[in-house]
Amino acid sequence: MRSAIILVTCLGFIGAAAQDRELAFKKYFDTLATHQLYDGNIALAENGHKVYSFSGGYANYATAQRNTGQSRFNLASISKIFTSTAILQLRDKGKLKLDDEVKKHLPGFPFSGVTLYHLLTHTSGLPNLELYEEVVKQYPDSVITNDAILPLLNQWKKGLYFKPGDEFRYCNTNYNLLAMIVEKVSGIDLPRYMEKNIFRPAGMRNSYIAAVGGPADSLRVVQQVRPTFYDTAYLQADKVKRYRYTEYNNSGSLGSSNLITTVDDMLRFDNAFFSGKLLALFSVEEALRPVKLNNGKEYQEHMDTMRGDGAGQYGLGWEIFDMPGYGKGVGHGGYKFGLATFYYHNLRSKQVIVAYTNGTSTFGDNVTSCLYMLNGQAAIPVSIKQSAVRAYAKALMTEGADHAACMLHIYMGDTTHYYFSSRELNFLGYDFLYQSNAPEHKQWSLETFKLNTFIEPANFNTYDSYGEALLEAGRKADAIRMYRKSLDLNPTSEDGIKAMKKMGII
Repeated sequence: MRSAIILVTCLGFIGAAAQDRELAFKKYFDTLATHQLYDGNIALAENGHKVYSFSGGYANYATAQRNTGQSRFNLASISKIFTSTAILQLRDKGKLKLDDEVKKHLPGFPFSGVTLYHLLTHTSGLPNLELYEEVVKQYPDSVITNDAILPLLNQWKKGLYFKPGDEFRYCNTNYNLLAMIVEKVSGIDLPRYMEKNIFRPAGMRNSYIAAVGGPADSLRVVQQVRPTFYDTAYLQADKVKRYRYTEYNNSGSLGSSNLITTVDDMLRFDNAFFSGKLLALFSVEEALRPVKLNNGKEYQEHMDTMRGDGAGQYGLGWEIFDMPGYGKGVGHGGYKFGLATFYYHNLRSKQVIVAYTNGTSTFGDNVTSCLYMLNGQAAIPVSIKQSAVRAYAKALMTEGADHAACMLHIYMGDTTHYYFSSRELNFLGYDFLYQSNAPEHKQWSLETFKLNTFIEPANFNTYDSYGEALLEAGRKADAIRMYRKSLDLNPTSEDGIKAMKKMGII
């Protein structure tokens, strides 16, 4: 009887804790929804079961289409996990080996000594997106696909950046080549391979590989950005000039990106992968093992976390996170202009976070808050404050410099409703300076940078930026004065030294 009482009591505590956590989720995400602070979808799971999900904001601002649980997002670099899984499946079937040289499967590959393992672990030494710069300059409307990679690698004059295995250097080309190897070894294209061997076995009915020229998808969200810091409206990222190279010209590669899916399908993949449904369990373990460099040391980088310092490593297409207080987690992040994605699986607690955003969000805080709440801890407080700099920009463009300066004083004093960032003011100045040829924008740039020197007089970078704008305006003498002031505060400033050398002052 005593054991039964203890069991009932324990179950009562567990139930109460789960209820408290559910209320914490609801309160947090209701706040995001009420104040329109998150465009995107989030799903949280534990022990293979979804415990909460949220959809907020707009899949497409231009058409007022809202995000729903069925909205499909480009996973960006999370796609690499799937490409890695495909390679390991082929290895499990004896169709390739990880120590095979790339040229064994792709005879046109020009470099010796680069193996599939080097591609999987980003230790190949190959060039990244810079590989395509010259061809895009020559053909600015071109969209690079995987078919272009081998010819361009054969034209690449700089060789490998380092001996394969010596260093870790994140590189999308690695995973484009792996996708080509999947196709060559399996005999079918990547979209069909993924559908047959990963999506269908995992129950991912709302996922596909987006190849160039594929059918339109009304449920796919739009990558949307504010083109500059002074813009108020969101535009589609690939239509914005400053993002054209990555989001248009480099939008056609497969293997490194362009897997389209929902949050629920990502949870289905997680269950299938970690249960051994897609790979032999020893291959699952191998995928999550940190890469060792040629010197015998595991690659490791410092990782800042809200709970203190952590360590980040890389396996076979998987990022590995060692976070104080939480233990080891694995997953991957993805980023494209106008879109960010994150997938996290804690190996100890079996907690899973899948988060996508395609517009407004404080993505890092949002994801971290999900981890905290899953563990019964308080979320990072949600800030509903507006940017004083964006409000200043609007005032500057509509009412002029004097009115805007007055209003900025008001905004900075109203800390209940506004926050101020000198860094944002610097961004605004550069957007005025370089993202428009309008004469008034050049003048607004000078005004913005000048204001920042008075707000942050001890910050060398404010004088450096003001000097750059003065030099662009043809006011060399004043530019020199500002660069000297910057170098007085920071004598090792590379930008300041470079500018002064260019002007023949030092």
